[in-house]
Amino acid sequence: MDIKILKEITKLMKENDLVEVEVESEDLKIKLKKASSQSQFSAPASHLMHHHAPAPAPVAAAAAPVPEVAKPDEFANCKQVISPIPGTVYLRPNPDAANFCQVGTQVDESKVVCLIEAMKVFNEIKPDAGIKGTIKKVLVQDGQAVEYGTVLFLVG
Repeated sequence: MDIKILKEITKLMKENDLVEVEVESEDLKIKLKKASSQSQFSAPASHLMHHHAPAPAPVAAAAAPVPEVAKPDEFANCKQVISPIPGTVYLRPNPDAANFCQVGTQVDESKVVCLIEAMKVFNEIKPDAGIKGTIKKVLVQDGQAVEYGTVLFLVG
């Protein structure tokens, strides 16, 4: 495998908080896994390699993870509050104020849960219609950059 490819994979892992990489040969399939969620990004890596490159060597794991006892996913039935735009998330209206919401806060489609700044404009983010309940998990940090479709909160 070309060192440039390894550097690109390492960069992707750092930028996306990934902890696991799976590499296959024959058209090279790469699978990356995040630490904080079950989300996975999988993409053919043909755009990273030339067609005549040799098959990649197996990638050895740095440390084998300790197997955990399977437990039911406490967030399986939660609805997601998703970012409708890319930008910077602000969980509070100003640096001296309390957060708009936190774990345990009741929300519905009229409740502002955060702001997303895009092109110097602060956009109020509210749950979509039909999402009503209690914030079960906050998945972003104040000042974090997010993309369109990033899950911000889980509501149950």
